[in-house]
Amino acid sequence: MKSLFLATLLIFGLSQAAVASESSEKSYVSYCSNYSYGNQAVSYAFSSCVNTNFNSLGRDFDTPIYISYCSNFGNTVSYSFVSCINNNFSRLARELNRSIYLPHCGNYNQNELSYSFISCANDNFRRIKFELDNQ
Repeated sequence: MKSLFLATLLIFGLSQAAVASESSEKSYVSYCSNYSYGNQAVSYAFSSCVNTNFNSLGRDFDTPIYISYCSNFGNTVSYSFVSCINNNFSRLARELNRSIYLPHCGNYNQNELSYSFISCANDNFRRIKFELDNQ
């Protein structure tokens, strides 16, 4: 009788764990802020956060996808850094069969990352996360 009770409890616990894991969100993305100082236009914290978010989202597809690593070199915002971020967003949108609209994020000042660029990037991460969690 005691073993029957324990077996029932074990099966019930495993089924509850399966339900909990199915309902949990797949991906986690952080809000990325640019804490630059001095003559540094893009902080390491922002670059790291963006790349971590892309990697996290890329792993959540049925077939994990390769996302480019985006680096900013020098004391200004490089065109290649901004392009890399936008290309990664385009790649994720294609993998979602264009079921979402992701705006192009523009940065028009080489001396700093604009608030609009940072907001656009964070909003795109949020949109992709929402789409992946609701598929």
